[in-house]
Amino acid sequence: MASRLRDFVRMNPLVFLGSKVGEDPQEFVDEVYKVVNVIGVTSIEKAELDAYQLKDVAQVWFTQWKINRPVEAGPIDWKVFKKEFLDRFFLHEKREVNMEEFINLRQGNMNVQKYSLKFTLLSKYAPSLVSNPRDEMSRYVTGVSDLV
Repeated sequence: MASRLRDFVRMNPLVFLGSKVGEDPQEFVDEVYKVVNVIGVTSIEKAELDAYQLKDVAQVWFTQWKINRPVEAGPIDWKVFKKEFLDRFFLHEKREVNMEEFINLRQGNMNVQKYSLKFTLLSKYAPSLVSNPRDEMSRYVTGVSDLV
């Protein structure tokens, strides 16, 4: 694990404080996931390396959460870490706003490229709505202007 930690740190992954205004927990998870994916670690190691980047309030939360987990809950893997982390730091209201923005996204006066970029960025906040290529394409086409 020491060599993987070294590789991980060399890639300069984001740090998450949990106390800084404007921090985006979803961006933190996405960016760190890219790093751990590249270095090829297990799901449990992904969670450990992600937790290594938590500082300040986020580190306190993680330590307390880990201590209070039932023993029978088993090791913390990536999926569990991501869910718990986002549940704690990505406010429900913010998620709802982002999801609503995605649902209501229309091309309007944006060019197709800008619409496509915005669609892609917002889609991560509504994964259930774009869970397969057919649903994603349908939602994309729904928002495209008739003028195209």
